[in-house]
Amino acid sequence: MKTSEKPLIFIVDDDKSFLKTIELYVKQFFQNYKVFTFLTGEECLQSLNLKPDIVLLDYILNANYPDAMNGLKILNTIKKTNPETAIIMLSGQDRVGVAVDTMKHGAFDYIVKDDHLFYNVQNAIKNVRHALDLKKDKDRYKLKMQLLLALLVALVGILVYMTIFRRYLLF
Repeated sequence: MKTSEKPLIFIVDDDKSFLKTIELYVKQFFQNYKVFTFLTGEECLQSLNLKPDIVLLDYILNANYPDAMNGLKILNTIKKTNPETAIIMLSGQDRVGVAVDTMKHGAFDYIVKDDHLFYNVQNAIKNVRHALDLKKDKDRYKLKMQLLLALLVALVGILVYMTIFRRYLLF
């Protein structure tokens, strides 16, 4: 996640009332996030320069816009341009094959639009946040190990230098 700004969530769904409902829900539980909504995947793609941290993306996006790209195509495009963005797919379809397919294409999670939708969305966003925190911790640990190794190499170099040139040293 970006450290200087509020994290950013995009929500993409072609159902206006559902889009507004999920937006209000996300804003209620994740007040430290900025939330942008889009009725089409194409609108979302036009704003990818904002580098969203999370995208809640409907699987079927052509109910009101017959020529609109579907969620899987939008997912693939987002992953090509912003591979670090976590995408949570939302769908009315509870077929395992659809869920597996979206995960193969890089979705972080797949959530069925059912009675547990809001609870599952909340948990998925928390899980994304946790995964990003773990990645930051891993990156910090890796940097610390690199610095420690550099210090060790420098100390060994000093010891070798002192051993070779000890007769010239004043102490």
